[in-house]
Amino acid sequence: MKTRELRNDDGHLTGFSVSNILLGRHGVPRVIASIPGATVIRKQRRFAISTPDDFCEFVVDGKTFLAIEPFGDNSEFWLVTEPPEDCAQLKIVRQAFENHGLFKGKNG
Repeated sequence: MKTRELRNDDGHLTGFSVSNILLGRHGVPRVIASIPGATVIRKQRRFAISTPDDFCEFVVDGKTFLAIEPFGDNSEFWLVTEPPEDCAQLKIVRQAFENHGLFKGKNG
């Protein structure tokens, strides 16, 4: 599975995208839980009828992140820092998704 860098208008790295086909909204917190020291603050409830585009909020080493399904119906999730900025924790989060069992060996 491919991950793709997300950059703001100034070209600064602010997150990455990952396909949601095998992951799903409930899979994101499971991957986050595999990161040492990560804390899930908010996640989608099972069987929720209406959910926001930003369906998961979590913290890694003091940095807040959001998992977003852009436009509420997309084939990918965006994992972005909040506020948007490049940071060491972003690399840790991306590595967790790249190393997750479903995706191992499928980056590109």
